Amino acid sequence: MNSETEGAVTNVMGRLRDAWERGDGEAYGRLFSEDAQYVTAPGERMHGRKAISESHQRIFDTFFKGTRLGRDYPFSTREIRPDVVLVESAGSVLFPGEREQSVAPNGLMTMIVAKVDAGWQIVSFQNTPTGRFRSLRFIVRYALSRLVAFRAEWSKARRHMLEEKKRNMAKWDQD
Repeated sequence: MNSETEGAVTNVMGRLRDAWERGDGEAYGRLFSEDAQYVTAPGERMHGRKAISESHQRIFDTFFKGTRLGRDYPFSTREIRPDVVLVESAGSVLFPGEREQSVAPNGLMTMIVAKVDAGWQIVSFQNTPTGRFRSLRFIVRYALSRLVAFRAEWSKARRHMLEEKKRNMAKWDQD
């Protein structure tokens, strides 16, 4: 594979992670061809950029809000033709506060990236869950991330209440 093709595919992969981290379903979807096929980890099959964009925006706004994708998991490429590349990758969704080094890959992704009129785009994406006790570990990681977020919000609210109390006490002392 020539360096231009390799760079283009690596760029698509980087933009995919960036769109995920911004929680931007529209930008995520733009990386796919208009007629792309996508199979999610739970096994849902989607067809088309619009469906991919909308489904990802829903998860970015809810369950996967504030998450990011690992950047250092391995991936390999194989040129099928000069304008078609097979990408095989391992990865994991990282919840807020998690470090990539602490989370083993729990999914295998297989993608077909092709050069189309709009440039290099993903035309097919398959996400396959892997790992022993994957679902249980995922639920525990999710719950812990929510607990950490709750503790942070609770601490912020507590500080605010104490500051308000001090201001009110100072005001009452002046009256």
